[in-house]
Amino acid sequence: MSKNIKLHVSETDQGVRLDKYVTEKIDDLSRAKVLKLIRDSSVLVNHNKVNPSYRVKSGETIEITIRNDAISNLDPWQLKLEIVYEDEYILVINKPSGIAVHPAPGHRDKTIANALINHDPNISGIGTKSRPGIIHRLDMETSGLLVTAKTELAHRKVSQQFADRNVQKTYLAVVNGIPIELQAVIDAPIGRSPFNRQHMDIVSTGKTAVTQYEVIETYTDHSLLKVFPKTGRTHQIRVHLKSIGHSVLGDQTYGKPEIELGRQFLHASSLTFNHPISEKLLTFNLDLPLELSQYLESLKSAGNMKDTA
Repeated sequence: MSKNIKLHVSETDQGVRLDKYVTEKIDDLSRAKVLKLIRDSSVLVNHNKVNPSYRVKSGETIEITIRNDAISNLDPWQLKLEIVYEDEYILVINKPSGIAVHPAPGHRDKTIANALINHDPNISGIGTKSRPGIIHRLDMETSGLLVTAKTELAHRKVSQQFADRNVQKTYLAVVNGIPIELQAVIDAPIGRSPFNRQHMDIVSTGKTAVTQYEVIETYTDHSLLKVFPKTGRTHQIRVHLKSIGHSVLGDQTYGKPEIELGRQFLHASSLTFNHPISEKLLTFNLDLPLELSQYLESLKSAGNMKDTA
């Protein structure tokens, strides 16, 4: 099936570029999608194909055909989502550890993206086919706050906030050892490791990456940190903390497994951004999941016992 839309150019829109005109008139289409539609002859002006830079004229009819090939072909997955907030535009969930956000090599199904289109089938047409509704991501073994989109307009506006670094993110992490600096900023570029293309590393040719951290508590051999990533590079927190000699506890890629914990101790605990429609400032906070809070208590107990011995 296809969705067909007709627009009639008014005098006030005379001279506006076609791609800009269609994007402004149809909230659920991004500029990139409009460009693709125009180049695929899915946007016609008075039944004629024109270039994206064409200047529309008063009285012209613009016909837009949106085909269903933009709809995700992912299979729905009946995962019970832990919903933190939901309205007609966005959905904020508490992502559990052990589940990938979207399909990737090794994780073709049973991802958060699959669960989203099971929760609301309309999300299948939002964003890209392989990542419906997804705005940002958390590593598979990381738990915590994840905001997703239910309309194309919401997807575009919240994605832009992430791109402009206007989203405030806070993570809780337990690391191996105790950092010398109790508060610091790690500013080091991150890119693919030249030795293992599946790993990220600090490389001179990498992209700018900035992470701020603050030590909250220290134990015998570990520390609890609040971490504030200022950019959003792949594996950023884990790579940056490893670079200062304090890998995330249980990180199997950049540290070593922690058998008793069974996952890495990294949790997205706070997220602040503007609502894509009302522009109201939204802040969400999450406590540690049970397995992390229990492990933290065991570290405190062991630390206290050693301190008083």
